[in-house]
Amino acid sequence: MTTIEGKIILCNQQAATLHGLPRTDEMIGRSAWEFVAAEDVDRASRDLLRILTEGSIRHVEYSLLRADGGRVPVELSASAIMDRGGNPRALIGVVRDVSERRTAEEALRRSEERFRHLIENAPDLITVVEPSGEIRYQSPSVQRTLGYTPEELIGTSIWRLIHPDDARQVGDAIARGLLEASAESTLPHKLLVFRAQHKDGRWRYLEGSGKVLIEGGRAHGLINSRDITDRMEAERALEASERRKAAILDTALDAIITINDESKILEFNPASEAMFGLRAREAIGERLDDLIVPPSLRGRHRRGMQRYLTTGKGLVLGKRIELTGMRADGTEFPVELAIVPIEMGETTIFTGHVRDLTKRKRAEEELQQAREELESGVEQRVGLKGAHGLTFRELTVLQLLSSGQADKEIAATLGISAQTVNKHVQRILHKMSASSRTEAVVRAIKEGLVG
Repeated sequence: MTTIEGKIILCNQQAATLHGLPRTDEMIGRSAWEFVAAEDVDRASRDLLRILTEGSIRHVEYSLLRADGGRVPVELSASAIMDRGGNPRALIGVVRDVSERRTAEEALRRSEERFRHLIENAPDLITVVEPSGEIRYQSPSVQRTLGYTPEELIGTSIWRLIHPDDARQVGDAIARGLLEASAESTLPHKLLVFRAQHKDGRWRYLEGSGKVLIEGGRAHGLINSRDITDRMEAERALEASERRKAAILDTALDAIITINDESKILEFNPASEAMFGLRAREAIGERLDDLIVPPSLRGRHRRGMQRYLTTGKGLVLGKRIELTGMRADGTEFPVELAIVPIEMGETTIFTGHVRDLTKRKRAEEELQQAREELESGVEQRVGLKGAHGLTFRELTVLQLLSSGQADKEIAATLGISAQTVNKHVQRILHKMSASSRTEAVVRAIKEGLVG
């Protein structure tokens, strides 16, 4: 409570705590304007004028300046206290800390943008019911949450709103409170989650608590509930996302490893376990460079991490590069690595996809050796009399044709396209005056052009 000029004359302990002061007496005598952020002063002045002319304001949000210099987002509802002549003499206000709501809204906005508008300023519902379940009072906020006006619900049964599958637990909670109409029953009961039907037929999830009110010797149930449908759906979406992520990690053929900005391992999928010979429980929490980076590359890894954290730039990020990895037994092997940085608020994590190149490198070496042996054999036949003027490449293709390989197989062996192979074959047939591949191969064998 303040004077018209804003001097605080009365407050409760919650107000002192919210404003960053330990005691209420430290609030008394101070100006309420001290706690209004500079950018809100003009708007607050206009709202004060509204209170004086209209009598009250409701649910106006400001940034409250705490005594310790911090800021708290708050919601204010205030009214003017009039004297007998109808003139405003003082102001009384209720200030509500909406920090938790703001935090929830921001978290949900990042995870699911489509939920953002649904969860803004979610109001509480106040419902008073008779022992029979008849609604005696319903707060106006029900229209925003369930689509009904209070007048449409007062006098009707609460069971018309409660989902049939939830009716028993809600009924038990109400009955338990009504049967325990004692001093202890004035304490709130445990939060209960249940579904209530919107006027349009949809089911909304509500989270509520209640206590017993005794009026004229009769017990009534007071239920305080809020709409948590958006939170429930967001949690389910997050759970589904986590399940999809887990399924991808568990079934991926590549090793997928996530580390934080200290190089400590956060995720280590089954393919990583198989590749590096380490259990996830052994790897998570340990430094990546100490476990799977060869000693010769650890300095490079640490310098690269420091460069990114300092400049936001990384030489290998977003690229596929070939490096050397190290297994738990100390053996080194070739890998292909792609690293993606992921911004997580004020921190950055890094996810790497690692592919073991051992088999590919071995296959490349074997293919290279086969090419060299093939080319060595062909070189011995280049320039032979009766070679029909075939080039080195054409003799190479002819040699592979004689081994029964198709165009695609020849292309893979020589590292060229199948279309190019076909062109070489056509030139071979023309130069040898052969009508088919078979004829050309048979003649080449007879003439010693292939072996």
